[in-house]
Parts: sequence; C-alpha cells; structure tokens
Amino acid sequence: MLTSRLSLRLVRHARRSYRVLALESSCDDSCVALLEKQTPAGRPIVVDHYKSTLSSAAAGGIIPTAAQVFHNYTIGGLVDKMATTYNFDQNPPDLICVTKGPGMAGSLTASIQLAKGLALAWKVPLVGVHHMLGHLLTPQLDVDVKYPFLSLLCSGGHTMLVYSKSVGHHEVIINTMDIAVGDSLDKCAREIGFYGNQLAREMEKYIRNNPWPAETTATVTEPPIDLALGLPMKGPKYLRFPDKIEFTFASFLSRVQTTLKRHPDAIDEKQRQYMAHHIQNMAFDHIIDRINVALMIHGTNKKLCPTADGKFDGVIDIVCSGGVAANKSLRHKLSHNLKFRETLGHEPTFHFPPLDLCTDNAIMIGLAGIGQFEKLRIMSDMSMVARPKWPINELMDESWVHVDDATYDKVTKYNS
Repeated sequence: MLTSRLSLRLVRHARRSYRVLALESSCDDSCVALLEKQTPAGRPIVVDHYKSTLSSAAAGGIIPTAAQVFHNYTIGGLVDKMATTYNFDQNPPDLICVTKGPGMAGSLTASIQLAKGLALAWKVPLVGVHHMLGHLLTPQLDVDVKYPFLSLLCSGGHTMLVYSKSVGHHEVIINTMDIAVGDSLDKCAREIGFYGNQLAREMEKYIRNNPWPAETTATVTEPPIDLALGLPMKGPKYLRFPDKIEFTFASFLSRVQTTLKRHPDAIDEKQRQYMAHHIQNMAFDHIIDRINVALMIHGTNKKLCPTADGKFDGVIDIVCSGGVAANKSLRHKLSHNLKFRETLGHEPTFHFPPLDLCTDNAIMIGLAGIGQFEKLRIMSDMSMVARPKWPINELMDESWVHVDDATYDKVTKYNS
C-alpha cells in the first residue's frame, strides 16, 4: 500500500461557507478530500486530502478484484480519519461528491455505497461525478479557464481531445480506437524490463536520467536495435483530413513485442535506452500529429484545410490533464509543436495541473461536483449506481435530480 497526502493549497482555517466531502476510487487510488466554498464566484479551497494507492507492481498490473478489495478495506478508514480531524460529528459536510464513472465497476461501487450511507446519515445531497469532468476542470482551482476550451485528457484509461462549451456541454473530438497512451507506455515499459507501480513514470525518469546518446553526441550513427516504429495513421492509405480522427497506441506494444521476439536474448542497456526514448517520443508525436489534424479541420485557415469549419474559433485555452499529463516531455511537445497560430491565428494559453493533481485524486471530484451542483443544478438520488463506461458527451443523459432553490440555498448558505 502506497500512501500520500497532498500538500498544495491546503488551508486549515479558511472562513467557512459550505463544506464538500469528495470520494474517488475509480481505479487503484483511494482518495478523500474536504473542500470549502465561500462565495458563488470564488474558487473552492482545499482544506485537506488523503490518498492511498494499491501497489500492483508484483502483480504486473491492476487486477480489478484486488482493487475492489483494496478500496473496501481503505476508503472507510480515510473518511474516518477526515471525520475525526475535522469534527464531522458536530459539523458534517454540506454536500457529498463521489465518482460515478467511468472506471472499474467494483472500485467505483466501494465509494458510491459509502457516499450513499454518509448522505443518508447526515441528510445532505449527493452528487455522482463524471471522472473526466474532474480532470478537465482541475486547472480551475487556480486560474480561470474560459469557455470554449480544449482538453487533452491522457491517462492509463483514456486518451481524448475534448471540446468544452460549458460545464455540461462537451464534445469528444478525438478518442482512441484501441488502448490509452498510458496503458500502452506501461505495457511497453514492462516488456523492455522496467518494474514498479507506475511503469510509464518509471520509464520517463529513466529517459530523463539517460538521454539517448544520438541527441548529445555524434558518435552514435544508427539505432542499436531496429524497432521499425513509425508514426501511426501516416502514409498513402490514410486521408490527410479523415472524417473521424482517432488515436491508436496498440501498435507501439505490438511492435515492441515483435522486435523482442526477433531478439530472444536479453536486451542490453544501450538497446533499452534507445527503445524507451523512441517509444515515448513516437507516442507523444502521434498525439501532436492527430491534434494538429483536428486543429486544421476545425480551425479557420482554409489554405491549410479547404473544408475547415471554424468550430474552434474563439478557443484560447488548452488544458492537459490526467496521469500522463505529468510527463514533462509531453508538456514540452504540446507547448511547442501544436499548429495553433497557423490554424486559428493566435497562440493558446496552456493549463497544466500541478503534478500531484494530474493523477487521480478526490480534489478534482469535489471541484467537478461543485460545478455540477451549482452551475448545472443537478444531483443524484439513492438509486445511483456506478457507470463504468460513461462518455463525457453523455454527461447530461442521466436521471439527474434537479436542485431546487431551497436545496441550493440550504447547502451553499450564500443567501443566509
């Protein structure tokens, strides 16, 4: 079990308006957060946050049944610790937010059932939160991200480009046709000999500490091993401007496996060094390439794309969030290689969450839950169940309960 406690923006003695307890357990992280909101226009304040992570290195990956047992074992203790520290017996939270989906059904259900019990015991409203909404709203803890904006959400479970017009209106512009970039990098890293709980992160650290010599010296003239790894969806058989833009990352894993079969002896350090660098570099170049295609199709420059529809006109902000968003190489490529000026006539403003908020956390669930409750005026009832597959463009296609004025005022206390 790996346990951590986030330290950024923690405020223990903020002036109270209303308090929000948030729970997250969609994958392998058990997370609990307490937030406070003081004014309608103000940003939520993070009071405290606890996080405990299932160690899955020995198992070679996350086993859903093991994750479910872990959350059932862990999440209640984290809530009890928060309740004791902040005197919930005398001063319970005014709103409870919990991840409803997407994620692993067993993992999600562990927190949902606990959240239902707490909502009944304290007689407070419950909000089932969309996990990806939490990721794309995370930067708004610190800055104003203006609608419409674009979000690259990239993690072990998702890789998508989302166009957001409001808290409740999102369109998926690019999705992955097979596996997510984080999943691909994890599996590739395992194949070439990395070990740990977050293999893509271990590989990134290795790359930073061991840059491929071809970048720094002229003595290496050719790769020590032939990966034959090209940029996906490029070539004569692919349309330059396809009707449906997609990411694909499964080919990176299959190419690594094919290469290792051709070289049955253990790879040496120089070969691992090259493969790690090349795999990560090509995966991120593929992300940049597909986003640039979307920028041309939905931009305003008809010289670049004669059928450009101008959908992205007015977009200034770009959010990059999710576990892979912590990768410094990806951040650098996004900041320097997107054709934003060429397609929309101006440079964008990039928003990257702090590194500790890129991975799953309950702070983002509380933030998104507040947005759903205040901006969309929606909450959940006791019939809520986990929704393992939940496209973000279907956020409003649920049996939501309308938040009436009396409930809104009772929770927020803005008018009291």
